[in-house]
Amino acid sequence: MTDLQPSDRLSAKREVRRIKNLPTIPGVVAKISRMVENPETSAAAIGRLITQDQVLSAKVLRMANSAFFGMSRKISSIPQALMILGFDVVKGLVLTSSVFDMIQKSMAGLWEHSIGCASAAGAVAETLGRDDAEEVLVAGLLHDLGKVVLALNLPDDLQLIRDKTSSGRIFFHEAEAAVLNFHHGEIGQWLAEHWNLPDNLAEPMRLHHHPERAVICPEVTAIVHIANSIIRGWGYGYAGDTLVPPISPAAWELLGLKTADFRAIMDILENRLAHLNEVTSLGAA
Repeated sequence: MTDLQPSDRLSAKREVRRIKNLPTIPGVVAKISRMVENPETSAAAIGRLITQDQVLSAKVLRMANSAFFGMSRKISSIPQALMILGFDVVKGLVLTSSVFDMIQKSMAGLWEHSIGCASAAGAVAETLGRDDAEEVLVAGLLHDLGKVVLALNLPDDLQLIRDKTSSGRIFFHEAEAAVLNFHHGEIGQWLAEHWNLPDNLAEPMRLHHHPERAVICPEVTAIVHIANSIIRGWGYGYAGDTLVPPISPAAWELLGLKTADFRAIMDILENRLAHLNEVTSLGAA
């Protein structure tokens, strides 16, 4: 199934815009986004804003200290998390913490799949020696948010999509395109635009099934694509169907990955997944 052509995307975008309950970015994240854009903003100022919400700050700290990031020292405050992880990563954690309930209510197993994909993306980035591994991890965490919008706002269509995937012969995004003429990647991009998220999150959300089409952040999109395939092959969580998407040769070649790299990625991921219960329980906290 090919991605939508420009004219088809415009038509599909009009359909999505008819959804009345497109999630609104949490107020604290909107404020943080504006503050991060100001070069004079300090980590302490952003930290004070986040800590005004005790539940939110507790979730962010719990995630930052989990095996999810594999930090060698304990992060004890939001300002410290900002200094160690960076503004963009903490902003992504705040956003993700704010949509825990949305993800959990949308599709059984989707939160676990998202966490697993994030861990795999981080493992790929670390193996490649990238200095933005934490940012890549957040891109993996948010890649399937389009499915949340679909599940919460188009439940009848979602059931038709599930009926198609029940045969075990069609991918979820292919069934979406057959039923809706667009898929969760397209929805994810529009959600990212609605929330004013950066390109390194928006493009992987849209093109993680077609990484060869990425032009703004091709390497990050390729990493999220590979991570998605790896975690689905691992069987961690549930993304909507039981098939394992093949890894794009173009994505593999772009990143310059070797067989030895794949073994290193799997070693990192195995250790991370063994400790992920502390993260997947966050939604119930």
